[in-house]
Amino acid sequence: MAAEKKKRTYDAARTKEIILNAAEELFAEHGYSAARIDAIAQKSGYNKSLIYQYFQDKLGLYTEVVKRADQLGDSILRELIGDLLTDESVPSDPVKFRRLLEMLISIAYQFMVEHPRYLKIYAWEAAEEFKTWNQIAYRPDDISEFYKLAKAAKENGIIRKDIDAFLLPIMMWNSVSSFIQSYSRLKDLMEEIGEPLPQERAKEQIVKLVIYGVMEPSLL
Repeated sequence: MAAEKKKRTYDAARTKEIILNAAEELFAEHGYSAARIDAIAQKSGYNKSLIYQYFQDKLGLYTEVVKRADQLGDSILRELIGDLLTDESVPSDPVKFRRLLEMLISIAYQFMVEHPRYLKIYAWEAAEEFKTWNQIAYRPDDISEFYKLAKAAKENGIIRKDIDAFLLPIMMWNSVSSFIQSYSRLKDLMEEIGEPLPQERAKEQIVKLVIYGVMEPSLL
């Protein structure tokens, strides 16, 4: 009996994952408004009633897609720079703070390159003024978490006085996401003039742009 229950639990988890993968693909392709549960059911190979059973409704399914993306990003971030995120000396140490900025941008860049669907979903939300994002119960907390760190760094003179600490994480995210969305176009333009633009070089340029734009020049 225990083995049978374990098998049912495993199958349910796998089924949810398949449905989420299908939903993620269609939300990325069409946006929340145009994606249809019928199409998600067909893509996943499961019927609508099972989707409603697991996720209640379309918004519940969308919420789980956003939640999964955020939790995956968080797990990668904490695995790679967990020590810096918990180091209380970072906001008062220019070397550590610069290193944190470099790693945050590099990890965000790589994550978006490797998970383009998440970036497309975010782009759809931006185009629709985040009307669906603001309805979901799950709230990614990356911005407020980094704001506290940036605010402390500014108070310690590491961030320039004319930089708004609250806007810093937003500007960092937008610098990375906007560039990646434009990368194919820029890459083609650079190749036309004989200047290849590999991803690594692009990432390094964004890191420099942010660091030299927000940190106190005397500390660089």
